[in-house]
Amino acid sequence: MAGYIRNDIYFDIMRALQGIGPAAVLPNGIALLARTYAAGRRKSLVFSMFGATAPAGFVVGALFSSIFAQLSWWPWSQWTLAIVCVTLALMAYFVIPAEVSSAVHPMGKIDILGAVTIVAGLVLIVYSWNQGPVVGWNKPYVFVLLIVGFLIVGAFIFIETKVEEPIMPPSIWSVSGFPGVILCVGLGWSSFGIWMFYLVQFIEVLRDKSPLLVTAMLTPLIPGGLTATILVSQLYHRVAGHHLLMASMVFFCVGNILIATAPVDQTYWAQTFVAVLLTPFGMDISFPAASLIVSNSMPSSQQGVAASMINTVINLSVSMGLGIAGTVESQINKSGNDVLRGYRSALYTGIGLSGLGIIVALLFCRVPVVVPADEKKELDGVAVSSAMAGSEIAMTGGESNLPKSEGLELSRIEQSEQKLNSYHNLTEVDI
Repeated sequence: MAGYIRNDIYFDIMRALQGIGPAAVLPNGIALLARTYAAGRRKSLVFSMFGATAPAGFVVGALFSSIFAQLSWWPWSQWTLAIVCVTLALMAYFVIPAEVSSAVHPMGKIDILGAVTIVAGLVLIVYSWNQGPVVGWNKPYVFVLLIVGFLIVGAFIFIETKVEEPIMPPSIWSVSGFPGVILCVGLGWSSFGIWMFYLVQFIEVLRDKSPLLVTAMLTPLIPGGLTATILVSQLYHRVAGHHLLMASMVFFCVGNILIATAPVDQTYWAQTFVAVLLTPFGMDISFPAASLIVSNSMPSSQQGVAASMINTVINLSVSMGLGIAGTVESQINKSGNDVLRGYRSALYTGIGLSGLGIIVALLFCRVPVVVPADEKKELDGVAVSSAMAGSEIAMTGGESNLPKSEGLELSRIEQSEQKLNSYHNLTEVDI
């Protein structure tokens, strides 16, 4: 239907409908993966691969859209995407297994009042927040809509404390590290939204490149994202989650710095290429790291809600960050004659947001290293065997009567005990 757009209102409606898709797919997908895989390396790899679809999908979609727009007819980009979505829906019906476990809420109810209030509140906030830089913050209706939006969100918070099955249970905010993770992800992705928008504007407007060439310049997002995916899957059980989140904020910050300081006439292979190569690390570290932290700390009944919170915060923060950056740009470039200075000021805003995210990750997102379930089971069994062996030695007066082969096994047990202690020590330090 988006291929038949003729005015702004129709476009806005189609964009809203398009947003319902990922809003339904992402949290349910994360919940399915979280309940299918136990904490371990396979789960980390799966979540990392799930996160890698963001940069890959962005580049592939932008590539085909640019090709259709430049060489054919732009509606074909929408119609092709519709064909792909229908194909994936049919594949999902046959490929995704039916859930065999009992329902989390067999008699679940829909929080209609909560859903209506939060959607209405966020729509008003996002609209007014992004309308301010366009028409000016001196327009009364902008402030009125913003205030009304915050009041409705306040009403939503009150409603969630009263309903039987809230759409956002207040108890999730009491989980250790969850509020900090949400804030950190919001700050990082708001800076990413600023980086992405003003990078494209910088290349298209100031460097005068075609949309197809801009898409070609963004292709390093894919290898960068895949590399980050592999790193996260290997590092999550060696590095604490808040350190991974901090690293993702650093990549977001570096990406904004490189574009904010890049000269207009500089070659693409200098700062721009490096920024496009590094910034995906921020995306593909923050999303799977946050998802894994939430998955491993939340009960199964709340994993879908927590996952939807992460997805909502990512999309909301991108929009809110652009509103802040747009306000800064419009104030710096009031005359419209200093476009470069306006763009750089907006990117400086992204630097500040990601820098604040680094601080939040260090102070408010502290979580221990997660020991893989298979290794934990093995180590627990080794600990029991070690205790039994120690008891036998003690009963014989401190001398071991074990055969040579069993003595070798005891040596292996002692090595495993050291590994178990190293896990415990690392966890205590990170907490």
